[in-house]
Amino acid sequence: MLETCTSCGTVFEIDKALLSKNIQWLKCSVCKQKWSISKESFKDFDKEVTVSKDNKSNDQSEQVKKDLASIKSVVEKKTKKLSVQKTSALDQKNKTVNQIASELSASKLKSNDKVNTKPLKKSKIKKAYFLYLLIFLIIFSIFVIFFRSSILAYTYFYFPKYANFYSEKINLISSKIRSPLLAELHYINLIDFVATAKNGQIKFSGIITNGSVRPILVPRIKILAIREDRKIMLEKILVLDQKIIKPKSMIKFQNGLSFKSNNENVSVKATLLKEIFDF
Repeated sequence: MLETCTSCGTVFEIDKALLSKNIQWLKCSVCKQKWSISKESFKDFDKEVTVSKDNKSNDQSEQVKKDLASIKSVVEKKTKKLSVQKTSALDQKNKTVNQIASELSASKLKSNDKVNTKPLKKSKIKKAYFLYLLIFLIIFSIFVIFFRSSILAYTYFYFPKYANFYSEKINLISSKIRSPLLAELHYINLIDFVATAKNGQIKFSGIITNGSVRPILVPRIKILAIREDRKIMLEKILVLDQKIIKPKSMIKFQNGLSFKSNNENVSVKATLLKEIFDF
């Protein structure tokens, strides 16, 4: 920038970099004259300063952009590397987790199969026991019903007190199922039966023998008084006090009955009954 002294006309070249708004006047080195800087020179100075500042700011912004771009590229590279490492690590972890999960599921399935097979086996065993028990009870019931007379005879033979105690219950059960006890008449004989009828009274006696080697229930005896014209004057079922006839033994009985008679001839007969309804 050129400046001319107003007094001596000397022209000076001034460096614009040294100027600022704080410098209000200039001094001539020849005549020592002072003068103020013109407004136009200040305007040019301001323009140059603003241009230089703009250039500097533009340069700085571009530099900042370049720095940011370089930083961004570095960060992206590092993030890519980290993401690749993380994904590989995650894949490895996922693989290991999947393997562990599959192993655990397989072990759980095996344990569940074992646990499930155990209750199945237990349930099968329980069902088998229940079936066997049911079959045993059915067979035992059939056996008891079929051999009820022999079982009761042996009970009276070995345990007479218990048999007498439960006799009422036995009678109740037999009446409900309508299945009477049966006397084994093929082992029993009625011998020496004697009866007399006089004045409306019948007196009779006899012997019942057991030819078997085991005890047998005493049968009921049916007494019939019959006239000559085959009319039945008396029909009575005789129940003896004895419950069983011991093996290879006999029992004697003697009793009397009364009936209406007009001094007619009456014959008395005795018959052993197989069925025993009230024991």
